[in-house]
Amino acid sequence: MNLAEWYSKGFWLATYSLVLWHNSRNHEGWTKLFQLGLVLGFTSYAISFSFLPLTAGTKLIILFKDLLTLGVISSIFHALRDYKKIYWLAIILLYAFSKLFLGQWQKSFLQQSSTSFQSQPENEWEILIQLDNHQDKSAIQPVLDKYHLIAESSFELNETDATDLDNYYSIEIPENIEDQITDIKTELSLCKHVIWIEDNEVINIDPLENNEVSDNKTPFKSLTNDPYTTQQWSIESLGWNQVMNLFKEGLLKPKKRAKIFILDTGVDGNHEDLKGNYESFNKGSDADDMGHGTHVAGIAGAVTNNALGISSVNPGPEFISVSSIKVLGKFGAGTQRDIINAILKAADAGADVINMSLGGRSLDSRQKAYNEAVEYANKKGTIIVVAAGNDNTDARNYAPANAKGVITVSAINEEMNKAPFSNFVNDIQYKIAAPGTNIYSCTPNNQYAAFNGTSMAAPFVTGLVALMKSIKPELNTREIYDILSTSGSESKNPDQTGKVIHAGRAIEQLVQASKDDLR
Repeated sequence: MNLAEWYSKGFWLATYSLVLWHNSRNHEGWTKLFQLGLVLGFTSYAISFSFLPLTAGTKLIILFKDLLTLGVISSIFHALRDYKKIYWLAIILLYAFSKLFLGQWQKSFLQQSSTSFQSQPENEWEILIQLDNHQDKSAIQPVLDKYHLIAESSFELNETDATDLDNYYSIEIPENIEDQITDIKTELSLCKHVIWIEDNEVINIDPLENNEVSDNKTPFKSLTNDPYTTQQWSIESLGWNQVMNLFKEGLLKPKKRAKIFILDTGVDGNHEDLKGNYESFNKGSDADDMGHGTHVAGIAGAVTNNALGISSVNPGPEFISVSSIKVLGKFGAGTQRDIINAILKAADAGADVINMSLGGRSLDSRQKAYNEAVEYANKKGTIIVVAAGNDNTDARNYAPANAKGVITVSAINEEMNKAPFSNFVNDIQYKIAAPGTNIYSCTPNNQYAAFNGTSMAAPFVTGLVALMKSIKPELNTREIYDILSTSGSESKNPDQTGKVIHAGRAIEQLVQASKDDLR
């Protein structure tokens, strides 16, 4: 018998023992027998009930129903115990009624509750699989049925002809058999139409380290009126003033307002130094419980020269806008599937640059889904900038920093050394560096703070790339990387970091190239 049958039989053994006990008050032997039946029935009922695969709320409903049923039956037979013929007739009717109605209703309710419980995903979606073209999940139905798995389409995108991502399915494994994931992946891989399997890895951001930053004591003076530029040591090293000079001389002519999308913990879109450049994509992403996304957004696109807060490389609101898609929850965690879906949404919404200051060690040797998402976005003209990671190890083992076609950003410190925490990018195709220590930027509720991380380095690159795309929208990843690299500065560890961006020289080079094109 299964658990549901033990539960049902235990309930009815206890019920009939209680009913018959009412009629055996004067027979000590029968009384003890029915007492034993009552104990055995309730024991079987309680043990099997506790192990039923149901939610706590569903169990409370069933328990209330069972106790109410038992109480009503007991009251009726207690009232009939002095009317022997009616009492025994009622016993027969109860038996028939329980067989025909109550028992079946009980089993049906349990089955529906169990099915409902099993079909509610935990939203972990442990596995991503790719099927052959024109196949649906029926191709893996035997494995789904065997392990009671849930499968649904993984990704939402506008142009399915441009990618194979519409052939991906996400697999949810019940919590009680998650230790069988290796067997499940093996059996899925043997299905005829499965051509790729990878883990839906969990991404976590590193905790933000708050630093005390004092005013810059060097004679450098910013050309903007933002009061906290004295705490932005990066302004001088990245050539912000050269960009402002070009702007003031009328040499920067935006052809479009480039769209930056921050894929992160959300962004405080009402921050005093962001709201002038901020455009809401969805309301759920316009708040930031952790502060990480807001800090990143400030570096990439704070409003410059508004006598508030900090300065970004973008000299005016006509050059860029900043939007947010929240992919990381309150504890800074998200999944590969969530992030890829956000890449697709941003690309479909016309993103010029996507910033992903997130990532983690990859268990898979290669993530095909990330590569296909980047390719999809690149075809739509979107440049993707990713943090290299903060474990002082090889970025090749970090996703999505190792995805094909992204610009991966390492972090340098004030002395132009690789930051001690920064992953090295020796073997990354498009590798570049930016400041990542003591970076002062926006935090929620009109606050400001300094943090460390490649998370802080990546948005410097994102802001500069967005400015370049505003001036010359047709630039692709290779062309942008070539400009960043040829105009960049040498760090003290160039093999590990790549070139360090220099906004002034990069924009001058782009402006000069535009002049040459007109000749």
